[in-house]
Amino acid sequence: MLSFFYDLKGQFTVLNILAALSILAFVFSRYHKKNLARVLSGILIIIFLLCSTAWLPDYLADKLERKYSPFMLKNNFSDTEKVLIHVLGSGYTLDKRLPANAQIGQCALGRLAEGIRLHRLIKNSIIICSGYSSLGLETQAQVTKRAAIVLGVEANKLETLNTPTTTQEEAKEMGRLFNKKSKIIIVTDATHIPRAMKLFKAEGFDPIAAPTNYKVNEGPVQNGMKWWPSFDNISLMNIVIHEFIGNLKASLF
Repeated sequence: MLSFFYDLKGQFTVLNILAALSILAFVFSRYHKKNLARVLSGILIIIFLLCSTAWLPDYLADKLERKYSPFMLKNNFSDTEKVLIHVLGSGYTLDKRLPANAQIGQCALGRLAEGIRLHRLIKNSIIICSGYSSLGLETQAQVTKRAAIVLGVEANKLETLNTPTTTQEEAKEMGRLFNKKSKIIIVTDATHIPRAMKLFKAEGFDPIAAPTNYKVNEGPVQNGMKWWPSFDNISLMNIVIHEFIGNLKASLF
């Protein structure tokens, strides 16, 4: 059942839905089911307009991103207390031409930058990098650690989790290696933070949220552009769908 949800998250995208509806509409039209083909074509157009213009993707992403506020340092950290800053994994490449900070993806770099900001604010903190390698080579955690060193973090202030492949596995590995009463800060995308917090709480931690990589901003925008279809809006809708299915899995299992 869990593998079904992993497969579903990967395949349930806007473009796949539109492609499936297009094929069905063509088949029904071919076999003289004109009315049904028209209905499917109408649904296809509605889904395309809803997902490719900014209004619905922005609204749904904003609902996720507003569940936790950006991290602001408060007086709840002692100078002697060890604080774990867990930067969740999110993709990388092993292109040896590039420095480590260019080998991790833009999403991972944004998370690492936030983790380093917090590390500089909080005394006695360590950054935990996580992520595996599907090829059995250098893991994402190791590359992220090298990137953090490039960006000025001391090596002895960094630890790695080299085996987790999902957020749930990251939470379980943290529970295996560290005391669940430890002060832990979770750094991940603002759209992903609600699910990450749910998984770490289920593991027995009392985590602190540090969302980053915001997709919806409050700055001035050209409202007219919200009506213009774009692949950026479709990509954002795919993120929302991914989080919805992930939250459903987390709730069920």
